[in-house]
Amino acid sequence: MTSTHYNVAVIGAGPGGYVAAIRAAQSGAKVAIVEKQYMGGTCLNVGCIPSKAMLHVAEAFHNLSTLDELGITLSGKPTFNMAKAVAFKDKVVKRMTGGVSFLMKGNNIDVFDGIGSVDASRTVTVTNNGTTQQFSADNIILATGSVPLMPPMPGIDGTNVMNSDTCWNLTATPKSLVCVGGGVIGIELACMFNALGTDVTILEMLPNILAPVDEEVRKLLQRLLAKRGIKVVTGARVEGISDTKGLKQVTATTDKGQQTYDAEYVLMAVSRRANTTGLEKLIEQGLDTDRGRVRVNDKMQTNLPGIYAIGDLIHGAGLAHVASTEGEVAADNINGKDTVMDYDVIPNPIYTFPEIAFVGLTEAAAKEKYPEARVERFPWTAIGKAVATSDTEGFTKVIVGKYGELLGAHIIGPDATNLISEYSLAMRGELTVDEISETIHPHPSLSEGLREAILAVTGHPLHIPPKQAAKAAR
Repeated sequence: MTSTHYNVAVIGAGPGGYVAAIRAAQSGAKVAIVEKQYMGGTCLNVGCIPSKAMLHVAEAFHNLSTLDELGITLSGKPTFNMAKAVAFKDKVVKRMTGGVSFLMKGNNIDVFDGIGSVDASRTVTVTNNGTTQQFSADNIILATGSVPLMPPMPGIDGTNVMNSDTCWNLTATPKSLVCVGGGVIGIELACMFNALGTDVTILEMLPNILAPVDEEVRKLLQRLLAKRGIKVVTGARVEGISDTKGLKQVTATTDKGQQTYDAEYVLMAVSRRANTTGLEKLIEQGLDTDRGRVRVNDKMQTNLPGIYAIGDLIHGAGLAHVASTEGEVAADNINGKDTVMDYDVIPNPIYTFPEIAFVGLTEAAAKEKYPEARVERFPWTAIGKAVATSDTEGFTKVIVGKYGELLGAHIIGPDATNLISEYSLAMRGELTVDEISETIHPHPSLSEGLREAILAVTGHPLHIPPKQAAKAAR
């Protein structure tokens, strides 16, 4: 039975919204959640989860080319079936979204399907296929997420122009693709399509791809992308998309003047914008916004009483795990706890080939803020497990302050997105290089590289020559 009044109503069932609902319900609140399209939101349906499923498929297919050196010979050339890969992706998504529905039921959360409109009196109106339901709540958490940004330009609404929400159900692998945008979404999808056999060109308006990433890591990735056959053009301002000889033609202004790039498909991956559908009345009633996103304080409170906002709707990292944490913070504050959101230690995973992950400051930012900061790297070529599995591209880089505290860590290489958690925990727990280096790591494992990078910054690495010794030898 649904109710007409709740302690907490959550608008949006993505990784921020459904986690907030669970946290509130587990604290004893009567909770409703409204979802306009699908449980799990963008992340589980057209974002994090389907992309990682397809990246797994793409990496497995690409790795077949390296089997010969392992003594494995395949009979005939491997082939790829996009329809079966999409079916696998759909199975993964269905399992994950079904799990969220199960959690809603298990936590006694009432689910409303439809578009939720909210006003400042904390009344929620849910519209679905012409039918309307209405209820009120003591507190409302806005978690409406984001949608792909499709900048106005000629041809953007044409055929074979995709975005990060619509690229998951192709019936065949594109022969060629122009990816507009060299941020995290664009680079991940470029890696996926390239590994499946697509000829990929990336056009990025800024001077560099992956602007927030440490420069040294970014430069290595760009070399590795080129090695895989991915073409990257930076400083390219896209002006329009047209059709020519059965292909899409993207026109861009570069430092060489106006250039054109032809491909079977165009992928628009420039950015995402906040989804404010259903919040129109709140905005009219004074909800504080800035450049299309809702302003909040460190308790996730908006300027309107009893209204909270989290995730892609607000300014921030745009990461699912951050949205989930913001949801927990909002729910805890509603429950009477004095909880604030801490953005100091946020692990950033990027699922490229190879993977990238980082936490804390880049080298440039650390050197500017802390001139005494020490920086060191440890290569995967010096780790036995990496050599044994033929995953030796990249390095681990640590940045340490004068008291031995970890200011930042950057990993490019195998399983980086999992390994970064050790450094995140170390930073969160304010561990020093001494405590990390005194922690025994298993052998053979990739995690050995994390300790070795710390040992290197102290001048005592075990599996590469120390810099002091190298200088003495000269």
